[in-house]
Amino acid sequence: MKSLLHLLRALSPESVRALDKYMHAPYHVTHPGVLALYSYLKLHLNEPDLKVDQIRQVLFGPEGGDQKRLNHLSNYLLSAVEHFLALEVQALQKHEQHLATVKALRQLKLNEASAGMLRYARRRLEADTVRGAEYFRADYLLQQEAYYLFLQQGRDKTSNVQDLASAQDIALVIEKLRTGCILMSHETISKQTYDKGLLNSVLTFLDGHAYLQIPAVAVYYHGYYALLGEQADHHFQQLKTLLQQHGSHFSAAETHDLYLMAINYCIRRINLADERFYREIFELYQSGLEQGALLEDGTLSRWTYNNVTMTGLRLREYAWVKRFLYRYADYLSVDHREAAFHFNLSRYFYDTGDYPQAMQHLLRMEYDDVLQNLAAKLLLAKIYFEQEAIGALENQLDSIQIYLRRKKVLGYHKNNYNAILRYMRKLLSVNFNDSESLRSLRKMIQEEPVLTEREWMLKQLPEVRTN
Repeated sequence: MKSLLHLLRALSPESVRALDKYMHAPYHVTHPGVLALYSYLKLHLNEPDLKVDQIRQVLFGPEGGDQKRLNHLSNYLLSAVEHFLALEVQALQKHEQHLATVKALRQLKLNEASAGMLRYARRRLEADTVRGAEYFRADYLLQQEAYYLFLQQGRDKTSNVQDLASAQDIALVIEKLRTGCILMSHETISKQTYDKGLLNSVLTFLDGHAYLQIPAVAVYYHGYYALLGEQADHHFQQLKTLLQQHGSHFSAAETHDLYLMAINYCIRRINLADERFYREIFELYQSGLEQGALLEDGTLSRWTYNNVTMTGLRLREYAWVKRFLYRYADYLSVDHREAAFHFNLSRYFYDTGDYPQAMQHLLRMEYDDVLQNLAAKLLLAKIYFEQEAIGALENQLDSIQIYLRRKKVLGYHKNNYNAILRYMRKLLSVNFNDSESLRSLRKMIQEEPVLTEREWMLKQLPEVRTN
């Protein structure tokens, strides 16, 4: 029952309306008790603690019936809802539907009808402008179905065996490269080494091959070598160009994954202190936003919203950032929209030197995320420092310190923020007329292992000449 309730509560209003039609169709649901259980649960879904005894009494009468009977109905209903969800997914996969119809007609020995449907399916596939992994998989399966129909019709027909073999090769190559990129990404994160099977043979096969002219092959080929690190810059540039030129020719989900792969490559280079990749990642953010590749189900993650803003500000693309903040605020989830908007707008005003506006937006919100809350508190502390509001700054640093003590699950972030607080206090107390003290503090800041505000702190210290 728990799994069933969890599933029903996760459905959107549109899905519930479609499910109603499904449940009332005798073809799908033949047991009246299942429909009765669904109708009752639908009415009481928002109640936090549905009573099992009450459900049994409504369904089986005052005596409540047998728990096994309710379990049976619950399992039947769960299977029905899961089948409905599968149909909803299949309804979006037109090429697979056409393929299934071709197969069904062929199995009925209706060769002419099957051949006609096959021609229709082929025309629809070739008219599709989305040419990612799913397209080439569908192409291979249609070629396979055409071959089976050829066998059924008799040997006097022209066979498509060469087209079948080529379609299979392309589909296999794309899927193998795609999985190879996933394995490489996980190797980077987990520090594990995975058995890549046929991947090396596929890469050798592709060297100089005409298949590299197919964008769906090329993006994963160059993406893999960028992640591997062999001529990484060259392969990254090829990947970036392909995404900008052909990004609209992939499904939304596949485009999202491809952009994420390219963005993660840039992040890795930035983490290695390669400043050039701020511009590279910014251009990816721009083209990704234009193509909708950074959206998931029509929603922009607040973390992506934060990262795009941070990158644009670092590059001093102030006019673009301000347009972005207002234009994409409505794409944020309702739960995080206001907080993300005001936090990032405060960062924009801070970077453009409008401290009163920055403070106004910072003080409007209390953020639900611990790290975002800390970032907002720290930004306010930086404003106090730069305005030389020493009393307010000291109070803010104490406030952050107390907040850090209260929050137990911060991991290495706690070390970072403790270091930030320690060095901000040293900046307050250092004698700016003592060259030796300034050199010593600069050296400590430069050598601190984890310090995200290192660059800002070094800017607060005057350069001291070495004698």
